Amino acid sequence: MARTVNTQLLGKIKRHGSGGRLDVSACFNCGNCVAVCPLAEDAAGFPRRMIRMAQVGMEKELLASEDLWLCYACGECTQTCPRQADPASFMAAARSYAIAQYDFTGLSGLANRSAWGNLMVFALFSGIFSLLLAAKHRAGAPDAPLFGFLPGEWIHSIGVALFVLVGLSAALGLLSMYLHVRAEQVRKGHVLRFSALPGALLSAISDALMHTRFQNCNAVEEMQASSAEPWYKRTWAAHAAVMGGFLAMLIATTLDYLLKPIGSPVMPWYPMRLLGALGGLVCLYGLAIVLSRRWRAEEVPWRRSSFADWFFPLLLAGTVLTGLVTEIAVYAPMGEVGHAVFFAHVVLAMDLVAMLPLTKFAHVLYRTMALTLAGWRRAPATEAAADAHA
Repeated sequence: MARTVNTQLLGKIKRHGSGGRLDVSACFNCGNCVAVCPLAEDAAGFPRRMIRMAQVGMEKELLASEDLWLCYACGECTQTCPRQADPASFMAAARSYAIAQYDFTGLSGLANRSAWGNLMVFALFSGIFSLLLAAKHRAGAPDAPLFGFLPGEWIHSIGVALFVLVGLSAALGLLSMYLHVRAEQVRKGHVLRFSALPGALLSAISDALMHTRFQNCNAVEEMQASSAEPWYKRTWAAHAAVMGGFLAMLIATTLDYLLKPIGSPVMPWYPMRLLGALGGLVCLYGLAIVLSRRWRAEEVPWRRSSFADWFFPLLLAGTVLTGLVTEIAVYAPMGEVGHAVFFAHVVLAMDLVAMLPLTKFAHVLYRTMALTLAGWRRAPATEAAADAHA
């Protein structure tokens, strides 16, 4: 069967990886990376298959592969590669490229190809949100309450509109991914049963929450220098802390919006306030490990970092820190300093939400989708075909 190839594919992927220093031209497809990968499941698995697709320009097949998202970047393949081709960095760059292709706005590609592009997108969103907030700013006394300085109703109105737009963007990205993957499955003759979808979805969500595959992937840490570290300092635990803390803050914010009048005073031990603060501290703990490992660059997954690798965790850390200071300012008024921190927190929080589908955090969505599609495809085909072609 004739295939359409993109001769520029490998070059485009390189611009998404390791600050432009990615080079897998040394790879001659020996298969060593597959042999040592704790998650590869067959002799032609990732990362070898992904590298080969990029080398020969098979863009459609690359974007349609669930395997692209089943890698958790433990770095074992790079550690043992006889040609120093750095397969782990390639996989990360390929995922970044895929996110850009799934994104219909084009902003993801701009943000992830260069530091300047990333800063331009960040400045664009920051400028828009700052102008929207300034439109409702109330000049008052230095010790005016925070929700008097910026009306809570206006903040929440912007937030609701933002979540709707970001949700739509994420949904379209996931739809684009599904169409790529499903087209390839149809070409290969894979039949999907609708009755198998709930089980595949639940398994994927469970993995995303419990980091099951991530723990299996990071089992290689037992053979590296970091093996002396306790479990709560392992890479999977740090990522789980970031994800769990973020979800706790999101739940606290949502329940706070639904259960109490906007801006109404509550005691420090109000459950939603405690949940949000605890979530913030847990998230900061995970971010501290992630950022320190990237700074030290002693382990394979952290040795080569692009600006985009740094940007999202720093943005999240800034949002959490300003949020915690804002919580203090509610009970210990700081005057103009408190107002400035609150303004910065709201803008950063809105930036964070707006950039979720465009940055590394989008891995959460696409990886969950890939796990769902892979589990759905692998479900035993024991029912009649009438049960279902998806």
